[in-house]
Parts: sequence; C-alpha cells; structure tokens
Amino acid sequence: MNRNFLVAGSLLAVAGCAANVDDPGASGSDGADEIEAAPGRLRAGDVIAYEAETSHPYAGGWKQAITSPGAAFVRVHFTGFSLAKGDYVTVSSPDGSRSFRYEDRGPNGDGDVWAFAIDGETAVVELHSSTGGGHGFSIADIGHGTIELDPDLASSGEAMPRSVPLAWPPLGGTPEVVCATDGREDIACHSELDAQQRPVARLLFMSGGGMFVCTGWLIAGMNDSTLITNNHCISTEGEADTLEARFGYQSTTCGGSSLAVSASFAGDTLLKTNSRNGSLFAGGLDYTLITLQGRPEATWGELIPTTRAPRVGAPINFIQHPGGSPKKVAYWKDRAHTIRCQIDAIDQTYYRTALRSQTGYSCDSEGGSSGSPIVHGETGKVVALHHLANVGLFTCRNGGTEMSAICTDAGGLLRCASD
Repeated sequence: MNRNFLVAGSLLAVAGCAANVDDPGASGSDGADEIEAAPGRLRAGDVIAYEAETSHPYAGGWKQAITSPGAAFVRVHFTGFSLAKGDYVTVSSPDGSRSFRYEDRGPNGDGDVWAFAIDGETAVVELHSSTGGGHGFSIADIGHGTIELDPDLASSGEAMPRSVPLAWPPLGGTPEVVCATDGREDIACHSELDAQQRPVARLLFMSGGGMFVCTGWLIAGMNDSTLITNNHCISTEGEADTLEARFGYQSTTCGGSSLAVSASFAGDTLLKTNSRNGSLFAGGLDYTLITLQGRPEATWGELIPTTRAPRVGAPINFIQHPGGSPKKVAYWKDRAHTIRCQIDAIDQTYYRTALRSQTGYSCDSEGGSSGSPIVHGETGKVVALHHLANVGLFTCRNGGTEMSAICTDAGGLLRCASD
C-alpha cells in the first residue's frame, strides 16, 4: 500500500458548544438516544453531491475550481483515483497559499481520497500531467464546512458562540463544559509547555455523511507515530482513512490572531479501540489508537502516558482544540488566572464507564476538546484522556479516562511510564 503524507498551512477554524450536545442526529437516529450516546465530537459540516471527472484515460492535464457556495471550508472527495507514474494532483486554495499533493492511487492506496480541507467556498483541483495515460478520477461528492470560528474572537478571550444548555443534562452525557468564567488561553501564552503541546493535533474526519472535529495526540507506542483520541470520535478504519491530523494549528503569540505554520498528516491504520460505554463495568474506556502516515512523531514529538495515579490537588495542563479552533490550554480555572487547574477526584466511575477508571477536574472545555491529554503539571506525563463533562451532581466537572486503565487495556501497543 502506498502511504504518502501531505503537509500544508492553515485551514479551518470552527466553533463549539458548551454544556450541550453537539450532534444529536449524527448516527441517523431522531436524536433521542444520541443525547446520552455521543458526547463530545463536534459536527463541522456535511457531505453534498458534486459531479466532475477527468476523461478515462486522461490525456494531459485537467483543472477545475470546485465551489460550494457559502462553505466555510471544502473537502474534495475523489473516487477511482489512479494516476500514471510521475503525474500528480494538487488541491489548493485559489491564491495558492495552501496546497496538498496526491499521487498514484492516493494516500490509502485504494483510489478513495478525501483531500484535506481548504478554507473558503472554493478548492482548485489540478491534474499535472504532460503526457496523460492514467485512468484519472471522479468527484461524486464534497465536504461542505458549515461552521467556523474567527481566530480574532478565539484569541480575545471573549465569549464564543454557544448553544443553549440542556435543562436537565444527563450525568456525563453532555459533551464538554465551561465552568463559570473561561480560563483557557492560547497555548502561546505558555512557552514552558512547548514540549507538551507540540504532539497535540486538531482532528478533522468524515463519519456518516458529516464532518467532525476532535482533539488527538501522539502517544509513546510500539508503532511509529501512534495517535490516541476517543472512541466516540473515531471508532472505525473507514473514519481513520478520512482523518486529517493537523499539528501546530495555533496562534503565534499570546492573544494574537496570526497563525503558526502547521502540518497535516493522514490517518493510516486503526490499531485498537475501546467502547465509550461499559457493559456491567467492562470496557467503557473510550479510546482509539491510530497510526499516522508520514512520521509526524519525528517532527512533533510524543507524550508519555503514566500508570501512576495522580493525587487529588495535583496541577494539570489540559491542552485542547476547543470547537476545532486554534490550540488552547486550560491552565487556569478562571479568567482572572487566580485558580490553577487541578485534579479534583480519582478512581471514579462516571456515566457507564469502566469501574473506578475516571479522573475528575473542573477545567474548561468544549465540543471538539474530546481526546485531549490531561498532562500532570509537575511531571509532564499524561494522566488521563479527556472525554466527558457534567460528571457529578451539583459540580461543574469534566472527566477523563485514567491512563493506567488505558495502558493495561492496550498492552504492548503503548509504552507507559510508572512514575
């Protein structure tokens, strides 16, 4: 299988919800069960029909602007993708500032290619060939991005657009939550956390006719460039095959609006997944391990999980892409930056999770933060994988699966520390 990686600059930014359900109908139901079944992954757009194709076989080059009116971003879906040796396709923004390259039968080697996202309503597709002779490709549908977040607003610390909270949210059934004032900051406000933040990526992927965003991070594993996120974000190989993991999607300065140079990598192989819900307290760890193409670990590093239980009161760094926006960190609980984020509870059992597998903390998050690492503020090791909110009565508390439980379940796939 030919697995190529693609690198480029900035793409979308999307808004999330606090203390509400992101996508009640994502699985095709009427939404009644989804309130309790799908916390945390944020819907970022829809798949719509589109018709375009090269001749088969093609003769020389081909170029077309793919426009979806009103889209915040566009993902082009190629089928039957097969090019002659030396030929390639670029998917670019109209001004050429962002461009992704595809060859042969695409990154997955099967002729089915979800190109990485291009900001705005137009993506320019161009086949570069001097002689032709390959099969070419068809475009039967595209991803139409429906939500975005102005980076200026995200960096300002002002309230971001949110949905109305549920009147009676089920414990652990809402996606994420902001507690009182929002204490999160741009990750650039904490240069001392550079080694911790670099392995954290914004995830964009396709599922069931929609596009979704979550957070994921490179974890120390037996396979090169292993990424971990939640099972309720990505649970199938088909979803992993559409994944764009974008590293370095963040502001260059604290409170600034300029974005850093980022790099996008495609999903490769789904190694293991564990259900978001338990059955008689079996399972319910809500994690997925995926390898990425192109060895991002060599550039962006990795985080080390630990099996050592954190103590209540230990400081934590909650590094995330809330609502799919540029990278933030919940370092403080409050906007005044007077109360440090910390562990509030350990060895809990939240919302149909595995027995005594959960850690609680009152730090801010949103839809799209699912899959974030909860990093110990003193050791720099990861103690939990964020995935739930509203996990206790009369508390504003988020919940994460303790890495000790995930390390045990994943076995030899992970390299976990004991300190």
